[in-house]
Amino acid sequence: MKIRNSAFFLFFLVVSCIPENLPPKASFVCTPPNGNIGTLFDLDADASQDPDGIESLLSYRWDIRDDGIWETDFGANKIFSWQFATPGEYNIRLEVKDALDVVSSYVLNVRVDSIRHFMDRRDGQVYPVVKVGSYWWMARNLDIGIEIDPSVAMTDNGVIEKYVYPADDPVGLNGGLYTWNEMMGRSYTPGSQGICPDGWHVPTDAEWKDLFTVFRCAGVRHYAPYWITGEEFLPDRKVEHDNYLAEGAIWRLLRSTGSSGFDVVPVGYCDPDGNFADRDYHFPGHTATFWTSTRSDEYAIRVRFYQTDDRVGDAFRLVDNRRFAFSVRCVKEIL
Repeated sequence: MKIRNSAFFLFFLVVSCIPENLPPKASFVCTPPNGNIGTLFDLDADASQDPDGIESLLSYRWDIRDDGIWETDFGANKIFSWQFATPGEYNIRLEVKDALDVVSSYVLNVRVDSIRHFMDRRDGQVYPVVKVGSYWWMARNLDIGIEIDPSVAMTDNGVIEKYVYPADDPVGLNGGLYTWNEMMGRSYTPGSQGICPDGWHVPTDAEWKDLFTVFRCAGVRHYAPYWITGEEFLPDRKVEHDNYLAEGAIWRLLRSTGSSGFDVVPVGYCDPDGNFADRDYHFPGHTATFWTSTRSDEYAIRVRFYQTDDRVGDAFRLVDNRRFAFSVRCVKEIL
């Protein structure tokens, strides 16, 4: 046999010997396979393969709701974690791309239930939650960290520290007391995660005001010049609360025996000199104070609830020295 075009034959022979590039095989596991809105789902694509390539060259991206909106870009990290804000059935899509940009995908369905509680994976503590407007709020005071003596200042040492009020707390409702800087994890950004669990953040002043609005507490008492409007101080006068707050309505609604589920527990606070107590009529058993993540110059805004008896109670917002140690609640937006 005579080959008339040896160059063409050689080209055909070489090309025909190059194997076709096989697509990668996408796969992942979800741990746990189902959960609730307090569950942090761990997604691991380690089982993905490249049949004819180098698996270390694979790249991965995740679409948590399979809606075409990718939570991540393609990257080398094959592990991703996610916490859903609303219950429902979700299809999680993984796409895997090889070195020649050939892509394959894998979809896994998870069920996400509503919750009454969630677990902080850092220390295993379980917190009740309550839905208020468009947010989930912790219904118990945060209690993360190592207890230190109130005479010792909280410092930027990489360890979460707390003061604990010396009072009976048989069911663990009081939580810790934190200075503003400790609570914020040394961040100055309102809405930062701070020392809250993953997926949660320290509520801003605006988010606290949203909470009062939901509970129809638009007339929360405020005292000038400490009530911050975001634009200017109010005139130097007391503005009376509305009728809804009269005779302890706010206290009866939000306290631990109230109907809101928010469960405010009056536990006092610790002042910058390391003293547990309060001013005037504010004593343990009668007052609860919470930091916001909103700063005002060298101060920060906080929210206080107080009760003088079962009938008379109130709530107001002031600015205070960031070295005071108050209670903390965490919040997450319902997406």
